[in-house]
Formats: sequence, C-alpha cells, structure tokens
Amino acid sequence: MTTIYVAQPQTELKIQSRQLQVFHQQRFCFAVPLNRINQMVILGHQPWTRKAANLALSLHIPVLYFEPDGRCVEYVNPGNLESAKYLKVQMQKAQDQDFTHTIAESLVRAKLHNSRILLLQLSPDPQPATVQQVLNLLQRLIDDLPMAPSVVALKNYESTGAAFYRAALSRLLPEEFRDRNLGLNPIQRLSNLGTALLSQRIQVVLQSAGLDLEVANLYFDAVNRPPLVCDFLAEFQSAIVDRVIMELLQSRQIVSDDFVWVDQGIFLEPDALERFIQHWDAMLASRVEHLYAGEMSYQQCLEVQVQEYIACLLEDQEFYRSMLLKR
Repeated sequence: MTTIYVAQPQTELKIQSRQLQVFHQQRFCFAVPLNRINQMVILGHQPWTRKAANLALSLHIPVLYFEPDGRCVEYVNPGNLESAKYLKVQMQKAQDQDFTHTIAESLVRAKLHNSRILLLQLSPDPQPATVQQVLNLLQRLIDDLPMAPSVVALKNYESTGAAFYRAALSRLLPEEFRDRNLGLNPIQRLSNLGTALLSQRIQVVLQSAGLDLEVANLYFDAVNRPPLVCDFLAEFQSAIVDRVIMELLQSRQIVSDDFVWVDQGIFLEPDALERFIQHWDAMLASRVEHLYAGEMSYQQCLEVQVQEYIACLLEDQEFYRSMLLKR
C-alpha cells in the first residue's frame, strides 16, 4: 500500500484509467493505482492542497492535513456505510466478560512489554538509575496483570505504567531539550503527529478486514478516536511512534530550533515536519522481529495482529497473541 505526500507548490492530482497521476508544475511525476493508496498527507494551505484533499476524500482515501502553523487535522475515511462483516460476532463477544478481559489483559501486557523493550534499546550502558527504576516497575506491573480483577483495573495498570514510561523517555532526551525551561515537550508534540499517522493506518487495515471500529475491549469508552483503533494503538504506539520520535531526537535529526512558537502553541517547522514524515514512512516499511510471527515489516505486523484478533473472535484460536517486540 502507498501513502501519497503532497508537499510541493503547484502539485496537481488527476484520475485516469483508475490511477492517481501526480504532476508538479504541469510535468508528470508518477502514477499509483487507486486501490494501492491507503493514505494522503498534505502539507500547507494553498488552493492546490485543498483541491488535493477534496479529491482524496471523494475517493474515500483518509487524509492528514497540516495547517501552516503545524496543526494536524484528520479527515478520516468513513469506510463502507454497510455493516462490517464481523459486527455481529463482535457484538456477541462484547457481552462475554471473560473474552473482553482476556483480550484487554493481552493488550495491556503488550503495551507495558513494548514500552520496556524500547527503554532497554534506547538506554545507554549503564542505564541511568531513574530509567532502571522504571524498567523494574514496568516488569512488576506485567507480572501482576493476572491479578487485575476487571478491565477498569487493567486500565489503571496501563495508565500507571504509561506515566512512568513517559518520564523515563524524557530522561533519555538530548540535553538541549532537558535544560531549556520553555515548556517544550518534544515527545508529546511529536507523539500527537505520529499517533495521527498510525491511527489512520490501523483504521484502514481494520476496515479492510471487515471489523466495526466502535466495538472494542480495552478502550471501549474512547471518544477522540474509534475505540478499536485505540485498542490496536496500545500494541504499536511505543513500537513504532515512540521509536520514530526518539530516533529523530537522539540522533538530532530534529533539534529544539525546529520547534516554533505561534499563537496556538508549539509546532514543527515545515522542513522538520517533512523529515518526520519521511522517517515515519521508512520505519513502517522496516523489518522487525515479531515474537510469534518472525521477521516482517511493521505494516505486515499490523495486518497479522488484525487477523489474530479475527481468529479469536471466530474461536479459531483460544488466546490473542499480541504484538510483542523481541529485545
């Protein structure tokens, strides 16, 4: 599948022979079959960008649109207006407390485990004492998950681990971010961007598989994004989004001067935004060792996890094997 980036002035999109053709300054650049496009990212605010956004939405292609000040607006693919293929079985399983609890526990375990693995991979040797304490805490939370009596309790485990994990990530930032008292939290700023990109990618995979986005097991009460998308974000947030952010910051490909103050808050400069998106795209295509499924791209991992979930819904397998990173 392909993501189309519209970033240069005088870019024009045309449809011909069931292909999306991309022109720059009236010169043909490339063409992509419409059924291979799963997302469009549009930078800037000009007549040509608005035209591109309208075209994408008319084709039911999800769009991430970035205003000049860096704010991200999500235009989500509404998908097929007919009922999802697995809606009935999803609704049935949603009434099964053992099923929902088991899936929720697996998702929380994946989030805590993958957060811990990322900290281990990013930390210097020897690890800072504060980071080591968080690593120990995350392991204790993982070990105690079977004792959680309810999904609400599981969410408390998740939120506790997430708070300490975020603090540990901040300890691993370059000095320029930790020394400047300007209210700049680059992890949170970039996380909003990465989560928007990842959530749309997850939504495309879920809808293509025939799942209803509103029926979930862990984040069943989510309001900012579809609940089932949030469930899968739990597995992949640290593995993909946080990894991209920390690699860019630790390698100083994005530095403090790439953030600018505007009336609405702190945003990335356009050049830094393009660097982030390029790194994100490369990460999604990169290979990773999946604990259960072997080596594959992160995009393939998304698809594997959705099929794992469907297999549990249909009772083809007893337990949901979540996305767990190998150290």
